[in-house]
Amino acid sequence: MVDNKSQIEHSISQVRKRDGSVSDFNRDKILNAIYKAFSASNKPDKELAIKLADGVLIKLTEHGFSANNPPSVESIQDLVESTLIDQGHSDIAKSYILYRHERRKVREEKMKVLNTKKLDSVGKSFDINCLRVMASRYLFRDNKNEITEKPTELFERVAILVSISDLIRDNYLFTKDGGISQNIEEAAEYLKKLDDFNYKFKIGSYHLNKWHFRCLINCYLDLAKQGMMKVSFKELLTMLASKKFDAYADRISEYYGLMTSQDFLPNSPTMMNAGGRLGQLSACFVLGMPDDMQSIMKTTSDAALIFKSGGGVGINYSDLRDEGEIVASTSGVASGPVSFMNIINTVTEVVKQGGKRRGANMGIMEVWHPDIEKFITNKTEPGVLENFNVSVGVWKDFWDILVNSEDGKYTLRSPKDNSSAGEINAHHLIDLIAQSAWKSAEPGLIF
Repeated sequence: MVDNKSQIEHSISQVRKRDGSVSDFNRDKILNAIYKAFSASNKPDKELAIKLADGVLIKLTEHGFSANNPPSVESIQDLVESTLIDQGHSDIAKSYILYRHERRKVREEKMKVLNTKKLDSVGKSFDINCLRVMASRYLFRDNKNEITEKPTELFERVAILVSISDLIRDNYLFTKDGGISQNIEEAAEYLKKLDDFNYKFKIGSYHLNKWHFRCLINCYLDLAKQGMMKVSFKELLTMLASKKFDAYADRISEYYGLMTSQDFLPNSPTMMNAGGRLGQLSACFVLGMPDDMQSIMKTTSDAALIFKSGGGVGINYSDLRDEGEIVASTSGVASGPVSFMNIINTVTEVVKQGGKRRGANMGIMEVWHPDIEKFITNKTEPGVLENFNVSVGVWKDFWDILVNSEDGKYTLRSPKDNSSAGEINAHHLIDLIAQSAWKSAEPGLIF
């Protein structure tokens, strides 16, 4: 029987998959499917599963399948069903049929989510919830909002772009010592003709699209301006075309594998933009907010553009004068930092991040600001600043008073001229921070 089984396995070397591709035949997959059916019926029996798997192999040859006529996945599963029934295991066959039905439903749902008729390797291995997030946020779409790339293509474009920074620092190209002059203008000219280089070059089997090529140019220009490029950009392209850097395909494959195994995933802007027109990979930008209306609105505009590109922002609001402070130009009173945080919060809500998700903010106020109590307690009410995480900047002078002073008196200062704006009890303030954090998980502390 063992010899017969071995001969059968040797004669059937491949299996035709649902997408039409062919892969190596693996008897263990039949065995595992049968064993799972037994386990689902609370009758786990490994020895019986092995015997039935051998029976399926025999039926495959009886039905004319061979090395020249590989069976399909569906054919194998049909024979598993018939073998279970023929051997008197109709209850197990029922479990197996239900298992096939559920798997079919999952496949169909995945294909619907990805807008495809065939699942690639990532589509098969990732669960449906992962694919929903991928489709809604990360996969490229056309001007009709139709998905235009497969999950494997997403991870390939990311892996290629990330690996370019390694390639450009290859010993043939790069020296950290500097002092080498290259024709920067000649290299920059390539930026004007990106379409001519779309998929023209490759690293191993990985083709560079025009946005990868743009990244290569920009990396070169950045290092060439520092005198760190040993060769001209034209020489670099000659070396690339002659497969001088094909070893970096292993780096690309390694990074690709880390992502597709879900051992590591980069931040959302990288998933959204790497290898694409925008090319914005940063998740967080620090913006200033000086205390004048023009600067405040400029920061608001900058934040909106960052949200659109897929990034988030961090702003220290401590320079804004406190609520009720006189505004000399209008003889009115200032509305305070928290009111301007509400403006940024509204902009965040309106401008979906990268057109795919809502943005995020980090808001900071330093502990000496006269509006610090309002800042600390503002998020204890539901629905307030929902697009913000907030933190209090707590510096050494505050800690010294908190630890060493019995009365705990801490001087608040005006952002306008640094003059005294009253006192607050440091012990009361730290208690207020703790109570608010317990109630709403905000604020954090920066010190």
